[in-house]
Amino acid sequence: GGGGREGGWGGGSTLLFLPFLNRAQPQALRTLRLGIVLFFYYYYYHYLFIFLPRRTKLQLQRRTFLRGSSLLLRSQSDMEDGPSSTSCFRRLTDCFLGASLTDEKVKAYLSLHPQMLDDFVLESVSAETLDRWLKRKTSIAISVSCVQQYQDTNMQGVVYELNSYMEQRLDTGGDNKLLLYELCNIIKTATKADGFALYFLGECNNSLCLFTPTGAKDGPPSLVPSGPIASGTTIAAHVAKTRRTLLVEDIVGDERFPDGTGQDSGIHVHSVLCLPILTAIGDLIAILELHRHWGKEPFNLSHQEVATANLAWASVAIHQVQVCRGLAKQTELNDFLLDVSKTYFDNIVAIDSLLEHIMIYAKNLVNADRCALFQVDHNNKELYSDLFDIGEEKEGKPVFKKTKEIRFSIDKGIAGQVARTGEVLNIPDAYADPRFNREVDLKTGYTTRNILCMPIVSRGTIIGVVQMVNKLSGSAFTKTDENNFKMFAVFCALALHCANMYHRIRHSECIYRVTMEKLSYHSICTSEEWKTLTQLNLPAPIYKEIEMFHFDISPFEEIWPAVFIYMVHNSCGKNSFELEKLCRFTMSVRKNYRRVPYHNWKHAVTVAHCMYAILQKTSGIFTELEKKGLLIACLCHDLDHRGYSNAYLQKFDHPLAALYSTSTMEQHHFSQTVSILQLEGHNIFSNLNSSEYEQVLEIIRKAIIATDLALYFNNHQQLTELLTSDALDLNNYSHRDRVIGLMMTACDLCSVTKKWHVTRLTANDIYAEFWAEGDEMKKIGMQPIPMMDRDKKDEVPQGQVGFYNAVAIPCYTTLSKLLPISSPLLKACK
Repeated sequence: GGGGREGGWGGGSTLLFLPFLNRAQPQALRTLRLGIVLFFYYYYYHYLFIFLPRRTKLQLQRRTFLRGSSLLLRSQSDMEDGPSSTSCFRRLTDCFLGASLTDEKVKAYLSLHPQMLDDFVLESVSAETLDRWLKRKTSIAISVSCVQQYQDTNMQGVVYELNSYMEQRLDTGGDNKLLLYELCNIIKTATKADGFALYFLGECNNSLCLFTPTGAKDGPPSLVPSGPIASGTTIAAHVAKTRRTLLVEDIVGDERFPDGTGQDSGIHVHSVLCLPILTAIGDLIAILELHRHWGKEPFNLSHQEVATANLAWASVAIHQVQVCRGLAKQTELNDFLLDVSKTYFDNIVAIDSLLEHIMIYAKNLVNADRCALFQVDHNNKELYSDLFDIGEEKEGKPVFKKTKEIRFSIDKGIAGQVARTGEVLNIPDAYADPRFNREVDLKTGYTTRNILCMPIVSRGTIIGVVQMVNKLSGSAFTKTDENNFKMFAVFCALALHCANMYHRIRHSECIYRVTMEKLSYHSICTSEEWKTLTQLNLPAPIYKEIEMFHFDISPFEEIWPAVFIYMVHNSCGKNSFELEKLCRFTMSVRKNYRRVPYHNWKHAVTVAHCMYAILQKTSGIFTELEKKGLLIACLCHDLDHRGYSNAYLQKFDHPLAALYSTSTMEQHHFSQTVSILQLEGHNIFSNLNSSEYEQVLEIIRKAIIATDLALYFNNHQQLTELLTSDALDLNNYSHRDRVIGLMMTACDLCSVTKKWHVTRLTANDIYAEFWAEGDEMKKIGMQPIPMMDRDKKDEVPQGQVGFYNAVAIPCYTTLSKLLPISSPLLKACK
């Protein structure tokens, strides 16, 4: 048709029909043809109404009918007059062009005169146009059908019922496979499929298994192996491999799938719509295969969209179910870990009890019939266990029997391979695996179907292997079981590590007790020794000399213990200590001094004598507890000295330096003192009450720590400032502690106040120790300080003068100001 100025077929098409209205034609024929023209206008208008945009529809509708109406009215005036013709024409125009013209009236007329429509279509419409109309009509019908499916109240009822079903499954922990099967059944209804098949992944995720909701004789759901995931077999295997939806109109004629659907019922299948079911993170869950039989219309894109939309919802639903169940399982695991931790740490249990807790929960976690836990002996390359699951229950809990320990090579069996390689083994069919040792089943009569075996790793080392046997629900252990078990294995490693540590600690404690017993035997004086001491008397000349600061104890080595007993009795009174305990204590202290050149038993008695001389001349200044504590502190201040300085021990990470980060040896000396006091028959302070006992131990501790020369300099400075400001107050505990600390330093250095020959010999002993330490440093390639380098012995006199000027003389100068009775020490030093 011509477009004309109005544009398009609708604007100028009316002119084509004017010849039908030629007044030369008979009245009846013109009337008939007029009806045909009006019919065409209606049909054309209806066609535009369906397929054109709304605005264009309204414009064309308005232009077409207005122009058509005017032409028809003009034609009416040219007709022959006649009552019959006029009446016929008027009735016709009144019907179609009157003010009350509606779609319903046109449809009613065509319904009454269907032959008119048939004749017109046959004469005037081409076959191509009819075919195009038919396809559009079919497409519209399908779209309307799909919309109706969604709006169907029955469908809404099924979906509502399914939602309720899902909620129930969430509450009761039902099977995800059965839940997904119900969802797929809904999709089958929505797409008007004749049937469907649901496939899940096989044990190793490389094959498909057909899901059947009921097994033989209405038994539980089952999975029937369908075949490997590969191309060139079935359509489901192809979709599982590509993970893409596939729509096939004729499955029989598709050469890509020689096995078709792979089912016996596949001979009836014509069209297949196959879709992958994926998780939110893209993991494949299952394959849905929808079927339509021969004689039915094949699936089209509309069906695919419906199925895809429903599956998306189904995937989200399944994901939610898995998340909820995962959280529930995690909560259960957390509760178990807290329970075991509480049991373990509240009451440290034996390793067997801990292993039993672990094995019970491990069985419940993966729903296994039996459980075994083996520990690894890396030294002998063996696995061992003495706790076994015998398959019995008592009060609802599995019974584990402790038997004779069994051991087998790490090179044998499935557990051995896991211990060697550290890989997780999930074996669905034990007898089909060559690594499985069948002898165990033959001996026990137990049949092993499947195994889940996992290593327990701690600090990068495999310390154990947990083996689960025979899944109770399902054909084999699943990937979910593996993931849950991996998380549990981390705690197993921690628990076993703690248990092994506890075991080693207990073992070390036993060794420690045995060692202490042997040490006590060799470090405690014999009864003959302390009894002999009770009978000793001092030579007469000593009683006068012992009161002097310059008294030299060297000639009286055999009676040094008796000298100390005398000083204690003379300073504190004979009843201050039980003689038997004091003798035991003194002789045991002597045994615990090592044979080193300077820090030895002789040095201990010398320092104790200097303190005794000070206390004797300062009557009324120090309390009885202080006198006792200071004399004992002086005797014990270098107990178990090794002849090495604190700096040396710390530099070479000696165990003592790890125990005591500051004043290393001094803290060790005090610890040794307390250890001797705790020995049977050695507690010389047992007659004191608890408060006095604590006080005297604190006096001893502070006094011994003060002998660390590194602390002297700060202490000396503080006392100098107190003296300068005239703020010193001996009633102030802090000031008093500082004074006692300076007294301990003065006593520790008292060899510099002796007569020259004594001082010179003592200096030789001191340098013998220094040089020995320097020699040890040289062995490992380190250069000692000059004082400890025997190759620089010529510098000794200069070093001694420097020591006197920097340390000794200032110490005794300050002490003489604090305690004027000590001035002989300063004079002797100078």
